[in-house]
Amino acid sequence: MQGKIKTLFIGTGEFAVPVLKSLVGLELVDLVGVVTQPDKPAGRKQELTPGPLKKALQEIPDLGNVQLFQPEKLREAADDIMSQTSPELIVVAAYGQMIPNSMLNTPKHKCLNLHGSLLPQLRGAVPVQMAILQGLSETGVTIQQMVKELDAGPILTTVDCEISPSETAESLMKKLADLGAALLVETLPRWVAGEIQPQEQDHSQATFCYQADIAKEKAEIRFETPLEQVERMVRAFYPWPVAWAKLDAQEGKALKIFKARIEQELKFKSNELEIRRDGKRLFLTLQNGVLELLEVQLEGKQRLGALDYLWLVNAK
Repeated sequence: MQGKIKTLFIGTGEFAVPVLKSLVGLELVDLVGVVTQPDKPAGRKQELTPGPLKKALQEIPDLGNVQLFQPEKLREAADDIMSQTSPELIVVAAYGQMIPNSMLNTPKHKCLNLHGSLLPQLRGAVPVQMAILQGLSETGVTIQQMVKELDAGPILTTVDCEISPSETAESLMKKLADLGAALLVETLPRWVAGEIQPQEQDHSQATFCYQADIAKEKAEIRFETPLEQVERMVRAFYPWPVAWAKLDAQEGKALKIFKARIEQELKFKSNELEIRRDGKRLFLTLQNGVLELLEVQLEGKQRLGALDYLWLVNAK
């Protein structure tokens, strides 16, 4: 009978939380430590705030005393962490730093990563957002055996996920996290028992995405931005960094757009990006169409529904 596997978990973001919870629920797992990013300054007061995984760890029964590591640079702390925990298996999800070779190659059952795409598609840091931005109808989660090259390791298993027309990065991330957690529960016992033979990726089909792809400047909507792309931007950049447009009529202030939809019927003649109204509805004019605005926030103001925004400013 297989004994418990000494397991080290490495993760930080929301995607990692259901994965950790599923791991803890497996009888074959002995969680010997958790590695997560250091607390970061957040909010107007820039107070040090733990990441989603650390917060969740503090709330999971019986895990309050698990060894927690928060190194600034994992490559400098890796040997010490491995010495203290001696893991037979490492599981990684949404961590945010490269995993050093010493961690990849040492554990008996290797280092496994849950990635939020169907590899080799969308290797990199922001596959969930980019799947929406690229207009994909399907994505998924891949469990791969980690190698030195980014998301290039052989694949243990995958699970598919449909991307609905109203999907945001937030909702899709939650779906994928839950699917990945369930997939891990199915996969780990078979992996440890030697029943899974990893399959090499088709590296010629690899595509990539980077943190810079969702930088704030990438979320700016311009007059010439295609209407369909703008609608995807609103969904892909929610909840961060949030799609935005700079409006001359509002003294150049940025308007954040949290929720919107393409307007098929109404047409406005315009040579610039501007806000228009039709009764109690609010619209953004673009070169090739009209976007109805449902939830917005003018720079320096609170987040509002369209009707409340119309009371706030004198939209045309």
